[in-house]
Amino acid sequence: MISTIAAVALPLLGTASPVAHRTVEMDGKNYDLTLVAPTTITAGVPVPVGGHGYNPGQGIFVALCAIPATVSPSDPGTFTSRPSPCLGPRGAGGTSHRIVNGATGEHTSPYGPDGSFRVTLTLQPKIADGVECDVDVRCAVVTRADFTATDDRRLDLYVPVRFARK
Repeated sequence: MISTIAAVALPLLGTASPVAHRTVEMDGKNYDLTLVAPTTITAGVPVPVGGHGYNPGQGIFVALCAIPATVSPSDPGTFTSRPSPCLGPRGAGGTSHRIVNGATGEHTSPYGPDGSFRVTLTLQPKIADGVECDVDVRCAVVTRADFTATDDRRLDLYVPVRFARK
């Protein structure tokens, strides 16, 4: 598996944004996953997040989550714990989104071509009671397998973020 974080221009978001990348094998096929998100977030201001290369047969969540203490966001070999807690619940207020083939809804969208997605999230630093980004925990915009494969770490990607000071 390969993982790099670099600032590159991607047509997906139309601007230079940090990128997380890794290659994974699923169902006998290699998937080159890419997640793009800004690294500085202003609370309450919508943030564009995009990705491509995902397996459209497996749903994902896109969310702001605490980075587990044992995880190094640039080293998939450390991705042994689920990113948690995450801002939510279930997309309330545009805080997270589920990408899946098939059913869509208020906080669910279908994959685009080549396992791509583009969503807008509205984030805040307090992600759970007593858990605040930049204060109690390190946080990242992440992708992770949805509830149909909660323990599958192959779809985990992290773009570490910080919140702008007011």
